[in-house]
Amino acid sequence: MASLRCRSLDCGQEANNVSGMADTTELPPGAEDISVSGFNRFIGPLYRLSDHGEGARRYRFTVGEKHMNAAGSVHGGMLMAFLDISMSRTSRLETGASTCSTVSLACDFLAPGRLGDAIESRVRVTRRSRTMVFMSAEAWAGDRLLITAQGVWKVG
Repeated sequence: MASLRCRSLDCGQEANNVSGMADTTELPPGAEDISVSGFNRFIGPLYRLSDHGEGARRYRFTVGEKHMNAAGSVHGGMLMAFLDISMSRTSRLETGASTCSTVSLACDFLAPGRLGDAIESRVRVTRRSRTMVFMSAEAWAGDRLLITAQGVWKVG
């Protein structure tokens, strides 16, 4: 199977590509576009990747101009939103719930992201009850750990 190439201009919406530049980062086979509506579509494209055997769900986006802050690094809000979306999607996948809500999300910023970085999140469920999912997540740009998070989601 040929590897996918993401092109943020393919959706035909200006909001998906504020910089006007196409995103042509190579994606591994089986990548699924999860930026199908609303806010996710505006900040995307965002992708769910095949899971590793290490028990983590994986997601990815490529940093474009629209993700940058005035200091020349990825906006912290973008990194938090990416982890929130990654963890939310994971809570639904793990439980089969059709809806979920973020109860809490605590983040620690460790390093800046740069224009053009392919940022990958890795999400792990640490505990689960009937209506709550507890998770931890990390976002990496290559071998640089950018941000870690812990959160709780209410499902159902």
